[in-house]
Amino acid sequence: MITIKRMSDCTFAEVTKAWNRGFEGYFFPITMTEEMLVQRLGAEGYVLSLSVVAFDDQEPVGLVASGLRIINGRKIAWNGGTGVATAYRRQGLGRQLMAATLELYQEAGVDDATLEAVSQNDKAIALYEQLGYEVLDRLLFWQRTNALPANLFGVKENTAYRVRHVLAGEASMLPFYQSDAPWQNQWQSMRDGEALLVEDEQGHAVGYAMYKRTVNEEGKVSSIVLRHCAAQPAHSDADTIMRVALTELYAPHELECRRSTFNLPAAQEQLLRILEEAGFGPSGTEQVYMVKKMKTPEHTTV
Repeated sequence: MITIKRMSDCTFAEVTKAWNRGFEGYFFPITMTEEMLVQRLGAEGYVLSLSVVAFDDQEPVGLVASGLRIINGRKIAWNGGTGVATAYRRQGLGRQLMAATLELYQEAGVDDATLEAVSQNDKAIALYEQLGYEVLDRLLFWQRTNALPANLFGVKENTAYRVRHVLAGEASMLPFYQSDAPWQNQWQSMRDGEALLVEDEQGHAVGYAMYKRTVNEEGKVSSIVLRHCAAQPAHSDADTIMRVALTELYAPHELECRRSTFNLPAAQEQLLRILEEAGFGPSGTEQVYMVKKMKTPEHTTV
C-alpha cells in the first residue's frame, strides 16, 4: 500500500534511500550518501515540511523535494527534484507525489509553483501540464571548451565601462535583477558563486553577471559557468555592456577550460546572439521552465 509522508516526518536514511532509488537511471542520476544529502538539503534551502516521500509499506519508493522563497512579495515554491523508483514508474506514483506536493503548497499559501524539466522528458512535462503547470521558457546549457581568442567579445580598450566584483546579494539589489530566474540561478543559491557589476562613467550600475568557477585538484580553474548576464533594460548600449561582463567573467581567455551557461532562458535572445558569435553552442542538455499559478496577484497576502 502506498502512503505519502512529509519529508520532515521521515528519517534521513529513508529520504536518502528514496532519493537514490527515485533518480536511478534518470537524465541526471545523482547518488547520495546520507551525509551528502543532508548537506545538499541545507545548502540549497529545501523545506522539509513542503517535501514529500512515498512509501510502499515501509520501503521509500519516491519523493518530491521542494523549497520556498518570497520574491517581490510573492511566495514562490520550487520543485528541486521529483523521483520515482524504477519498479514504480508509469503507475501513477508521480502524479500522487505531485498532487500531495500541491496540497502542501496550497496549505502554505504559495502563490506560484515552479519547476524545471528536461526537454526530452515528454511524459513528465505532459503530467505537469495536466496538473496546471505551463511552459514559460526553454533553459539552455551552452558551452565552449577551448581557449578563447584575444578580445573575442569585441570590447574596445578605451571603453567607458568598468567592472566591479561584488557579492551576489549586492547584485540582487539592482532594480533590473532577474528575480524570476529558476531557483538554482537565484542569488540565494549563488552564495558560493561570484558576481560583478558593470558601471558607467558616473559609477551607476548598468549591467551585472553571476557565475561560478570550479577548480581541479591542482587548484586550476576547470570550468566557468554563467548563471546571469543582463544589461539595464532599454539601455542604448546594452550589447556592449553584456560583452564587457562576458569578457570579465570568462577570463583569463587563454585558459583551456569548459565555459558554459546554466539554465539560460532562451528569451534572452541578445545575449544568446553574442554567445553564438563567440563560438558557444548547445551542449546537448536543455530544460523547460514551468510555472503553475496557485493564486492570482490580486489575491496575494504576505
